[in-house]
Amino acid sequence: MKKTLLHLFLCLGLWPVITHSQDSIPVSQNMNAHPNGLAGFHFGVVQPIVAFQNGESHFLNEQNFYEIGFPLGVTFHTNGKVLFDLEFVPFLKPYANSDTPYETHLLVHPGFLFPISKGFTFGIRAAFDMGTNQFGFTPLINQVICRGKKQVFFIEIVAPGRFGPEKDSGYTQALALHLGFGF
Repeated sequence: MKKTLLHLFLCLGLWPVITHSQDSIPVSQNMNAHPNGLAGFHFGVVQPIVAFQNGESHFLNEQNFYEIGFPLGVTFHTNGKVLFDLEFVPFLKPYANSDTPYETHLLVHPGFLFPISKGFTFGIRAAFDMGTNQFGFTPLINQVICRGKKQVFFIEIVAPGRFGPEKDSGYTQALALHLGFGF
């Protein structure tokens, strides 16, 4: 099972390298970029910075809090200016002084993106975290930093809200930074 997931991630990760577009490029610019309503692909790295749960704060520098994600996404046009984006984010949580060297989990992250103007995009995603049994939502704001002929570099501020995994776990609100490339 783990080997199959690894192959899936590698295939999804290589696909954006050989194609083009991204969710922050204005819709009208990419209508003919891909057939069948496909707007593009993106990949990047996401770093949670801070999380708040039950009156406690956890920061990036804490060993038990630190993890890093590698988002891979495909974006589709809808009938309007709204885009549908399906993102998969494998997360890696390393442990420096432990018998367990690392943990992994997968976030399934479908959502809608709303291009605003001047390279800005607002979005909202549903979140289903396989491995931690959490669910929730993720609002985001995205800005294109550098635009090439067929690719963009973007920065995204995400504010994941999660429930679970236990009934009494409560709600966790976090803030994270996502840097990525879109094709």
